[in-house]
Amino acid sequence: MIQQLIDRMMAPPSNMSRDAAAAIVLMCDPFDLLLHMEQVWNAFRVWGPPPNPQPASPARLAFLRYDIGAFAPFIPDPSLAGVPQWDHLGYSYVLENTRAIQILRRVVREYRSGEGLGIPSIATQRWLEITEVLLFGAANPLAPWLSTSVIRPDPEAVRRNAYWRLFGLDLAFGTDDNRPPTYDKATHANASFIQVFEELLFELWQAITNVRNTSGVNASDDDRIFRIAEALRFALRARRQNQLLSREELVAATALGWAELTLSANTPVVEDLVANATSPYERLRMIGERVGLAPHSRSSALFSMAGDLSRFLRIVESGVVSGPELAWVLYLEQPPVGSPPGAASPIGASSRRVITEWASATGKDLKTRAKPIEMRPPTRPPLLVGAR
Repeated sequence: MIQQLIDRMMAPPSNMSRDAAAAIVLMCDPFDLLLHMEQVWNAFRVWGPPPNPQPASPARLAFLRYDIGAFAPFIPDPSLAGVPQWDHLGYSYVLENTRAIQILRRVVREYRSGEGLGIPSIATQRWLEITEVLLFGAANPLAPWLSTSVIRPDPEAVRRNAYWRLFGLDLAFGTDDNRPPTYDKATHANASFIQVFEELLFELWQAITNVRNTSGVNASDDDRIFRIAEALRFALRARRQNQLLSREELVAATALGWAELTLSANTPVVEDLVANATSPYERLRMIGERVGLAPHSRSSALFSMAGDLSRFLRIVESGVVSGPELAWVLYLEQPPVGSPPGAASPIGASSRRVITEWASATGKDLKTRAKPIEMRPPTRPPLLVGAR
């Protein structure tokens, strides 16, 4: 949600620069960000149009004054209802694997409990306020934000549960003191996600290679790409029936988006921690040295692919690739000659980035495989309420 908010601030009529928009977000009142999160959640119309219940009742709309707040001018357009205006859970998963949240948790603890890291500037004190609210749930007054409660009090455990359910994956580390993680591990999870996902990346690499070699892509390639993408889509949608995990995804994307924004430049807290550098990974590494917790060794690749992985998974899950004739959406960078006006925009550049960085982060060679997986017609999940 953070990156999407900045994008809307950069669009007409505001036309802000990215640096100016980021500076406003970094210095805002935490309540303004929370209110905007609720504005985004309400604009999403999670359960579809009436008579289905809406996220915010007229009473809540009047009480919280949705028409005010620093970011009220940047509420998503109503025409985008039903389209998430935040990053896919895959974005949060790869960024969380950098260990940025646990490192920033130690930063907050150190600053709030003493002066071991020095005297924080006024800008860093504002950052601390926002970080405690967004990442660690300090005095949060807005119900839609609360994916935590007395039933599930730990935000990290809630995110781990979501990652497990949607991807069948855990994080690459335990707690920040290196104990095994504790969270509710759901019975129903997409345990085959990685196998199918990496098979799709392999097939897309073959297609990209064929295009580069000007040899073209034969129909069997496109058919297999479509069938794998369809299987991946149905697996993801099966966990999202009636928009399950949407709230958890929004909360995770906002928390990890804040961490990414913090590390995207030499922001005030980075400067106060004497961690100025030229990349998010180097900044995180230097901050980790200050608080005694090292980031994931492959964090550079994880940062690099996060936005592209979000775009890739959104496209796959959307069903844009509805047949073999549209498989090119996933591997071309321009629509093929003769495409009708209004044809889908291809994401070949994002796919290539995901292939490269996923291989770097996991150490797997996605350009070769020992044995192809067998693709069977997937079982369609039940119709989703409010789905488009």
